[in-house]
Amino acid sequence: MSALTLARVLAQHFPQVRAHVRAGVTSAALDAAETSLGFPFPQEVRDTYQAADGQDAPLPGVLLGLTWLPLDEVVREHAAWLELAADDASLTSRPAGAVQPVTFSARWLPFASDGAGNGLAVDLDPGPAGKAGQIITYGPDERERLVLAPNLPAFFCWVAEQIGAGRVTVKGDDVRLGGQASFLDAARILF
Repeated sequence: MSALTLARVLAQHFPQVRAHVRAGVTSAALDAAETSLGFPFPQEVRDTYQAADGQDAPLPGVLLGLTWLPLDEVVREHAAWLELAADDASLTSRPAGAVQPVTFSARWLPFASDGAGNGLAVDLDPGPAGKAGQIITYGPDERERLVLAPNLPAFFCWVAEQIGAGRVTVKGDDVRLGGQASFLDAARILF
């Protein structure tokens, strides 16, 4: 279970950050979220949220500085972005064609946020070169959408590896990966 692996690594290396991780949600809460959004979640997303329901406080963000959204915030974030969804041919992706050139897709499941409108989503509507379930960047500052991992468990395991390898520092509310002030800035270099 990737969320539990991440929680264990956080507890070992950054207990002050681990303290923000919430207990998991019920199957009924997941069913209600799926009904609200109008599509089923991949099993790995359900497993992740049953293991841990994001984090309580926005800072420090447990996902390398990004806030891991609780399920109710996932639904709200999705609804807010859906109102702004539009085609945008100026958007690109890496790898090329992996992510649809849209500001937001109805079948993206946001799960992490930087608090400024940018974040990470599970992409259930990939581009022709993508794969359903891939983890992508999105938001107004993310003109090139990056594929970060093939799925949510792989992303959580990667985060745990970065923490375990000592590539992450935490000072108060400041969480840095490789010295970068923002995970999304670091991702542009790493991916």
